[in-house]
Amino acid sequence: MRLPLSLTASLMLVAPLTLISSFTSIQVATAQTASDHTHDHNHAHDYEHFYIGVDGLEVLNRGPYTGLENPNYNRLTFLFSHVEEDPTTNHFHGIGAYSYSGPVDNPVINSTNTNNRIPEPYTELPPITLQPGTGIYADRLVSMPTAEEYSNFEIKPVASLQNNDEPGAQYLYNSSDGRWQGSLGDAAIALELVSITEGLNIANEQGLNILTQVGDTYTIGSGDDFTFTPTFWTDAAAPTGTYSAAFQLADLGNANNGSTFEKSGTFNIDFQVASVPEPSSFLGLGVFTLMAFIGKSRLKRST
Repeated sequence: MRLPLSLTASLMLVAPLTLISSFTSIQVATAQTASDHTHDHNHAHDYEHFYIGVDGLEVLNRGPYTGLENPNYNRLTFLFSHVEEDPTTNHFHGIGAYSYSGPVDNPVINSTNTNNRIPEPYTELPPITLQPGTGIYADRLVSMPTAEEYSNFEIKPVASLQNNDEPGAQYLYNSSDGRWQGSLGDAAIALELVSITEGLNIANEQGLNILTQVGDTYTIGSGDDFTFTPTFWTDAAAPTGTYSAAFQLADLGNANNGSTFEKSGTFNIDFQVASVPEPSSFLGLGVFTLMAFIGKSRLKRST
C-alpha cells in the first residue's frame, strides 16, 4: 500500500526535527555528565563561582616543599570554589599561583603552577563552550553559565562569603584553616592581560570591550564587596577550535598608600567554538532514515 503524498511529506519534515531534538538532548546530557565530574556543580548555590583572595599562609605545610616560605604569601590569588555534595568539604583551588620546582635545597620559584588553567587540567574536561548570544551579543558566541563546570564567571572577594548564612558558604569561607580570609582592604583589584588568542574578546558588564592588548589592565573592583562578571566572546562565524586568554591579578593601589598586595601567578582560561552539524545534514539524514523505513515496510507487505 502506498502512503498518501501529504503524509509522506509530513514525515519527511518531522523526522529531521526529531533527530535534531534527539541530538540536542544528547548534547545536554553530555554537558551535564561533564559538569558532574568529581564535584557537585549544579549551580544551585549562589556562592559557586570564582573568587579573589589574599594568601595568608606564610610557610608551606604540605607537599615536598613543606617548611619553606610560601611564595604566594600576601599575593592575590585567583580561586575557584569547589562545592561538594558534603558541604563540610567545600574548599578553594588556587589557579595559577606561584610554585616551586627543582631540588628542595635549591628550588626555583615559578610565576605559575601546573594547575594554572580553567577548566582545571586534572579534570580532563574540554574547554568551556561559547554559546549563541542574544541582545547586544547577537551574532556572537559568548560565555554564560550553563551545565558545564566552570562556566559561571562571576568574580567576588572571598570576604563576601563572611555574612552568607548558608552553611556551605561558611564551610567554604573557613576552609584551609582560614587561609583565604584576609581582607582586601581598599586595594584596587585589576585584571592584567598576559596573552590572548586572536578572535577572542573580553567585555565588561556593560558590553564594552576591555583588555584589547597584552599588558592592558582593567579595574574590576575594590575592597571586600564587589562583583564583576566578564563576558568572553567571538564572532558567530569564528573558526572552530580553542580560544584562550591568560591573566594576572594586580593591586593598582590608591592615591594614599600605593600598592598593598603582590601580583598573582599567571592563570589561563580556555574556551571552544564547537562545530554544530548543519541543518541540511539533519535533513538529509532524516530523509534517508524515512525512506529506509518506507522501503522496509513495503518489503514486509510484499512478502
